[in-house]
Amino acid sequence: MTAAGPRVDAPPRAPGAHPLFGHLKPLLLDPLGLLAALPHLGDVVELRFGRTPTYVVCSPEAAQQVLRNPDRAFDKGGTFYENVRSLVGDGMATCPLAEHKRLRRLAQPAFRTDRMSGYARTIHAQVEAATSTWRHGQVLDALPEMRSLATRTTFATMFRRRELGPEIDGLRRAVTDFVEHQTVLRMVAPIVNRLPTARNHRYRASEARLLRFLDGEIAAYRADGTDHGDLMSMFTTSPDGDPLTDAEVRDTVMTVLLGGITTTAVSHAWALHQLSLDAALDAEVAAEARAAAPLDTPDAVDRLPLTRGVVAEVLRHRTAGWIFPRVAVTDTTIGSRRVPAGAQVLLSPYVLHHRPDLFATPDNFDPHRWDGRDPHRTKGWLPFGAGESKCIGYELAFMDLTLSLADIVRSWRPLPCPTPVRPRPRLHLEPHGLTLRLAERDPR
Repeated sequence: MTAAGPRVDAPPRAPGAHPLFGHLKPLLLDPLGLLAALPHLGDVVELRFGRTPTYVVCSPEAAQQVLRNPDRAFDKGGTFYENVRSLVGDGMATCPLAEHKRLRRLAQPAFRTDRMSGYARTIHAQVEAATSTWRHGQVLDALPEMRSLATRTTFATMFRRRELGPEIDGLRRAVTDFVEHQTVLRMVAPIVNRLPTARNHRYRASEARLLRFLDGEIAAYRADGTDHGDLMSMFTTSPDGDPLTDAEVRDTVMTVLLGGITTTAVSHAWALHQLSLDAALDAEVAAEARAAAPLDTPDAVDRLPLTRGVVAEVLRHRTAGWIFPRVAVTDTTIGSRRVPAGAQVLLSPYVLHHRPDLFATPDNFDPHRWDGRDPHRTKGWLPFGAGESKCIGYELAFMDLTLSLADIVRSWRPLPCPTPVRPRPRLHLEPHGLTLRLAERDPR
């Protein structure tokens, strides 16, 4: 008699589904509350949205299985990615895994260690320029202000062939229109994007402006052929004779620009919010930043252990990329749970980051939990994903967040305003209602 294999069952279904709309209402009204209730039901839990089964991964082991994907049982597909591809093209963040490896190989040189010094100088210069207009007592609408800073920095690290000058304001508005266009509803019901609304018309005009700009820059970089020490120089050249096509460069740049700007801006805003609530922590970070100066080199990150801890904790506690999907391309299993072909699989760093068995007192903001720990090697910490599809620019993003935060707080103290702040889950987990009052620090 052949021994029976391990039992494989269908995942449990979350309670509270509507007979027709499933879990769509709680997803739209309180997605974080819906997700927070799932881990106690199991490692994989079913949600219902129409006819397509959807499964939320709730354990780090299950998440690693899906992300590392050794059997190629999962890919980027379904409604979410179809919609995002229509917006940003087929770059590394959205393309099927069969195409991802080549795009990543060709784009990887742009993120080499020897390029980081130039990026660090650019980051420092842009923070200095952005904060030079700040005034003592000024009230900042924090997320738009950080989005403006992230736009300046991301465009400056991408394009150094020439000064963008007045163009940057129009490009910043175009990026803002793009970001504000993204909502959970538009991701699960993309028909909303095709309605003849003023918001959709504004988005299309902004998209067209960005694409015209990128097409012009790609042509100019191709004709120039000079390495300007920026990302675009690397994207438009190839050391092995297999260059990215113009369309691939454009899609890659759109992915880096929009992903980098949105994630960085949200993370900066949350970091300043947390420092505004804790005067002692704020003073420690400011003192560390002053002692670590100059802050325009990559090795400055090593002199900023507490600031790194703040960044790592922001990326845990209020991770910008709170949820993203995969699709099962074949009948498979996740752990001991059966998942049919065509099912949508949702991975939520937010769920993992708030498990008390992985992170003690997970609802508390505690940067000291990272003392002596490398977050990139920590079980369950997944703000940049994992496996071969892990964010290609994660090291640059972490350096940017650390150096920019240090540069800001060494000169400015963020003070809280009385308006309530709450997490708003859109395409990213935004701090809704966040305003801060600036206090200039004593330069001594």
